[in-house]
Parts: sequence; C-alpha cells; structure tokens
Amino acid sequence: MISTDKAWEKWGKQDPYFGVLADERFRAGKIAANRDEFFAAGRGFVAHLLRRYERLFGPLPRGRALDHGCGVGRLTFPLAKEFSDVVGLDISPSMLAEGRANAAAFGTAVHFALADDALSNAEGNFDFVNSHIVLQHIPVRRGMAILDRLIGKVRPGGGFHLHVSFRTEPALWGLLYWSSANIPGVKVWQNICAGRPWNAPAMQMNNYSLNAIFALMAQQGISDVFVTSERHSRFVTCSLIGRKPDQA
Repeated sequence: MISTDKAWEKWGKQDPYFGVLADERFRAGKIAANRDEFFAAGRGFVAHLLRRYERLFGPLPRGRALDHGCGVGRLTFPLAKEFSDVVGLDISPSMLAEGRANAAAFGTAVHFALADDALSNAEGNFDFVNSHIVLQHIPVRRGMAILDRLIGKVRPGGGFHLHVSFRTEPALWGLLYWSSANIPGVKVWQNICAGRPWNAPAMQMNNYSLNAIFALMAQQGISDVFVTSERHSRFVTCSLIGRKPDQA
C-alpha cells in the first residue's frame, strides 16, 4: 500500500494549493492568478462555519483553535482572526513550509507544526477543533483513531467541525480511486491517459461509517451534533458540527 503521508508530501512539493482544494484554478501553474480567490474562499468558509455554530449552540469561546490538516493555511489564517491562539497541523513538511511563508506574507501569527496520529504537537485542549477535507484522505482505521483524539482535544464547552466522506457514486469509482492510490503503476497510467505529468501524486479517498463516528462521539459524551451533507464530484461528504458538554 502506498503511504498516504508520502503522497501528501508529494502534493506539498509539487502542487500544494491544488492538494488543499482540488480545483484547476489552483494548480501550481495557475495559483499566482487565483491566489486571492483561494484565500477568500477560506475566509468565507470560516465565517459561515462560526456563524452556523453560534446560531446552533450559542457563543463559542475564542481562546485556542486547532486546524488539523491545515495545508498552506487556507482556513488557518481566518481562524487566527477569530481566536487568540491557533495551531495548524499537517503531515507534509512542504505544506507547512508554504504555510509559514504565507503567514509571514500576511503578518499573521500561527503556530504550524508537523502532524502525527497522536496529535503530539497540539498540546493541551482547544476551544474549537477543525478538520476539513482531510480525514477522507486517511485510511479509515487510522483516521478513526485520529478523529477520536481530535474530539478529545475539545475542552468542555468548546466546539468542533469534522468533515468526512461516506459514499462514492457510482461505487465503481471507489474501486478506481483505491487502485490509483494503492497499486503501483496504476496512477502513472492514469496520469499519462489524462495528459498530466506521469509522476503526479495519487489522492487517496476513503469513506467513513457515520454510525461508527456517532458511536465514538457518544463515548465522549457528545449528543448535540448538527449534520449537513453535500456532493464533491463523485463523493458524498458530511460535515459534523458539535459542542462538547460542559461536563463531558
């Protein structure tokens, strides 16, 4: 099986902005012309997310926030405008390097750190934990353990936003994505057929069980969760916004 960590470092080196948001406008050769739009979309997303949270659950403490799978900082920087202290974690050193360069350019204080499955570089608890368009790129067994730790990082009275994929339509495309990410040579063949560079990295996609996620949340005492679903190309995804009880 091809390591998703190695694949993500390839994205960080070759095409970091497209790796964060898979839109042709944000390819390496086009990002200079579309950079403002890339970050504006992140600002709009965070503003909408926090408005929705507070409409559902009331005021959100604005102390510490964690952005898991932060990439180049698309959502990390707008979170830094809303919270006193923000930690951005990513598995790719090249993504983190680009994020730090962006932070310097924007004059925004963010602590970027290397991610691992134990979240060891995100010390303590957080008022808000975010992981968007990230977990579906991690094998489910590994991702569920990370998801459990992310929820565990939310302090009592804090909130979270977690995003997963749960269905591929039609199902045959799921097999194609799996083969692309896990069978050596398949991605090379696909790249050549599509006219892309032969060594363009694979983007693994994995579907999670919502039943398993809700069971995990229940174990941590979380019962108030707002769920929305949407389609991203051939994948049906789900955003889960919730609040940890004051005495979880």
